[in-house]
Amino acid sequence: MSDELIELLDTAIYKEIASEAFYIAGQRKTQDEGARVLMKELAEEERKHSQLLKGIKDKGLKGSRSLNQVPNLLISEYLTGAETVEGAGLQDTLVFAMKREQQSVEFYAKLMSLMRDEAAKRLCERLVHEELQHKFRLEILYDDLFYKEN
Repeated sequence: MSDELIELLDTAIYKEIASEAFYIAGQRKTQDEGARVLMKELAEEERKHSQLLKGIKDKGLKGSRSLNQVPNLLISEYLTGAETVEGAGLQDTLVFAMKREQQSVEFYAKLMSLMRDEAAKRLCERLVHEELQHKFRLEILYDDLFYKEN
C-alpha cells in the first residue's frame, strides 16, 4: 500500500471519527427527540464508515467495483441556516447533516484531483460516492417529512 493511500485512509478515518463524536455530542445539545434520534443514527453511520476504512487499511483495497450514479435532489444547496445542531429541531438537524455530507463530497473530490496513486484516486471516488449516498438518503427523508403534500 502506498504512503499516499495510507495517508488518505488515516485522514478519512479521522474525519469519520470526528463526525461520529460531533453527532454524539450534538445529542446532548438539543431538546428535540427527533433530532436526537437522527443524530444517534448519523453517529452510528459514521462509526460504521470508520470501521470500514480501518478494515481497508488493515486488509488492503480490494479491486474496483462499479459505482452507480447517485441522484442529487439539490435540497441542501437551496436551503440556508443550520449552522449548528445546538438547540436544533429535526428540520435544522437534517439541513445541517445534508450540508455536512456535501462538504465531505467536495473534500474527497478535491483530494481525488490531488492524488497521484491510482488506488488512492479509486478510494477517493468510493468515498465521494458514499457521501453522496448519505446526502441522498437525508434529502429523501427531508423531502418526505417537510415537502410531501397532505
